[in-house]
Amino acid sequence: MRESKISSLTPKGWLILKRFVIFYFSGTGNTWWVTGKLAAALRDRGAETGCYSIEEVDPGTADSLIAQSDAVGFGYPTYGSDLPGTMKAFMGKLSDQRKEAFLFCTQWLWSGDGARVGTEFLGPGFQVRWAEHFLMPNNVSVAILRLPYTNDKGRMGKVLKRAERKIEKFAGRISGGRLFLRGFNALSELSGYIQRGPFRRMYERLRDDISVDPGRCTRCEKCIRACPVGNLYLSGSVVLARGRCILCLRCYSFCPAMAVEYMGKAHDPKRGEPYRGPVEGFDPELLRPAAKD
Repeated sequence: MRESKISSLTPKGWLILKRFVIFYFSGTGNTWWVTGKLAAALRDRGAETGCYSIEEVDPGTADSLIAQSDAVGFGYPTYGSDLPGTMKAFMGKLSDQRKEAFLFCTQWLWSGDGARVGTEFLGPGFQVRWAEHFLMPNNVSVAILRLPYTNDKGRMGKVLKRAERKIEKFAGRISGGRLFLRGFNALSELSGYIQRGPFRRMYERLRDDISVDPGRCTRCEKCIRACPVGNLYLSGSVVLARGRCILCLRCYSFCPAMAVEYMGKAHDPKRGEPYRGPVEGFDPELLRPAAKD
């Protein structure tokens, strides 16, 4: 990582970057939580900061918001040390404005260069000055992998407190004009590629691994409304998949009947509910899809 002063400060040290806009994608709530905390921390430092889910704003509107801002941020979860397909598509449709930018990703263990890889999808006019990784609770609760996770909000407290301290530092670096780039080195890039290379090769096959058990399904259509890419649809009395999943796990995590299957396996209720965000309040049904993969 690198940290040094940049031109965000006047010769007297006064902050000249006073208006920020953040665009984010969040599958099950982790990046939503980090974005909210980061926006609040920047506002506490006197910066006007707006944050928008990429499902609520189209690229044209985003271009206008960026044009009115001094710097722009992009936040996303990492999947195989890569960006969600929706975030790639959103970034690729933005006009190439000359703006300072910051990238941040949420991860469970280690992504290597999860923030840096976002630069591959931004136009060269965006000058990335800040990048950070935030460790969050594991949201991969699919039965077939059996990874350790918890949906107990109390047990997540320590992880969230550590993340919040890191968010405060990151906000201080941005508002203070101190360049900081986590994962922008050869070792981190190699570590990221070790995960990302196989993931990208398998991605298209993995997109068709979601299904719905008609015996458990109540046809409430919550999964259909929550999906950010319109992968699920009701055919008669059965919910079917189009094979264009982006692996955000919303449908699996938020199905009230736990009827959604991943690789042919439904959630095991003995493990408790699937992961449904680090705190109460994240509701994917309130996000209005605007950016389709």
